[in-house]
Amino acid sequence: MTLKILQDLRGLKVVVIHPQDGFGVSMVNHLRRIGCMVVHVWPIPPELPQMAEIIFLTIEDEYRPDIEILLKSLPEPKPMVLALISYENPKTLQMVIECGAVGIVERPVKPFGLLGNLTLARHLWLERTAQGKELVKLKRKMAGERRLAKAKTILMATKNLTEEQAHQYIRQQAMSKRQPIEEVANMIIQAEDLLRS
Repeated sequence: MTLKILQDLRGLKVVVIHPQDGFGVSMVNHLRRIGCMVVHVWPIPPELPQMAEIIFLTIEDEYRPDIEILLKSLPEPKPMVLALISYENPKTLQMVIECGAVGIVERPVKPFGLLGNLTLARHLWLERTAQGKELVKLKRKMAGERRLAKAKTILMATKNLTEEQAHQYIRQQAMSKRQPIEEVANMIIQAEDLLRS
């Protein structure tokens, strides 16, 4: 897994939002040596200059308004964010949390440790993204099961069927109409709602 993540770092689109000083230039050069495609931006833009997979974002309280504008402009799903911080204080850490960063890199950035931080953060972000997709699937499945249960309840009450018979009825309707069971369940629920109004 680690080797795959390291290989995947090559060619990733990275935006570094950091002053264009010696430390910023050094960081950009190191990321390019790793194999990332890097764009160096300063000052903090109102939106990303290009589609980015990873953002290194300078976090300081004086930049809060600009950071908030940038974060609101990010596309969904949001790119992975690594926070670049000079010091730890409650305001800075609050901003790190608000921006959804999956890692922190200390400023001034030193090449040593950058690859390790980037690899670990990428691994965590990929896991979080996969879990998010799985959660969406489970929520859809649960909502579908609730609609199916409601449709069966309607059929049991209106057609005097057992639960198994109601399920078979919905299944047969789905097969004959060549539609998913969830769609047939929705039609039954909608029909009942129409009859009630």
